[in-house]
Amino acid sequence: MHTVWRVFAYLKRYPWMAAATLGCAIMSTMMVIVFPGVTKWIIDDVVRAHHPEKLLPLVLLALGAFVVQHGFNALRIILNNTFEQRVIFDLRSDLYSHIQLLPLRWFDNRATGDLMTRVIEDVNSVERVLIDGIEQGSVAILQVLIVVGVMFYVNAKLALLALVPFPLLIAGALAYTLTAHRRYRLQRTAASSMNALLHDNLAGIRQIKSFVRE
Repeated sequence: MHTVWRVFAYLKRYPWMAAATLGCAIMSTMMVIVFPGVTKWIIDDVVRAHHPEKLLPLVLLALGAFVVQHGFNALRIILNNTFEQRVIFDLRSDLYSHIQLLPLRWFDNRATGDLMTRVIEDVNSVERVLIDGIEQGSVAILQVLIVVGVMFYVNAKLALLALVPFPLLIAGALAYTLTAHRRYRLQRTAASSMNALLHDNLAGIRQIKSFVRE
């Protein structure tokens, strides 16, 4: 947990960008409730109640919600990409500076490919968890709350019936989350070994070819 808070310090360097990214995600998510409402009004007021004059305003409302949703979504993508690249740059710069200050004996039992994996792949993994994970997690939670709230507002009994599989989904998500670190550890070890072998082979390609050890 201490490591997580240390990494969170990098996000604090760009507070306005983090807030703007999350704000755009929330605004684009809020537009989700417009489309089911417009569909309901078209069926009830235009089709069943025979009020064709209401169709155009409802279509314009849906079109406006579509433009707002994708406008905020496009802005979110731009901000998020800029935000994550700055965090990656800071993480890699600090990690590289730290490696430069380590004593020589620290490098004796560590392959260059393993260090390259830490600087390149591990930093990307941390960025995905902190930035993409937080943003997408917040959007997913907000969507669930909005949809469930609307469902109970429209019909509480049908909402309860629709939520019957929800505990199974939560159990599956927890089972995956609690076991994912083991699979990732194996994947990380394999990627590190592969990068180390590739680096050693390319660095010593002249010796390999000289002794016909391809």
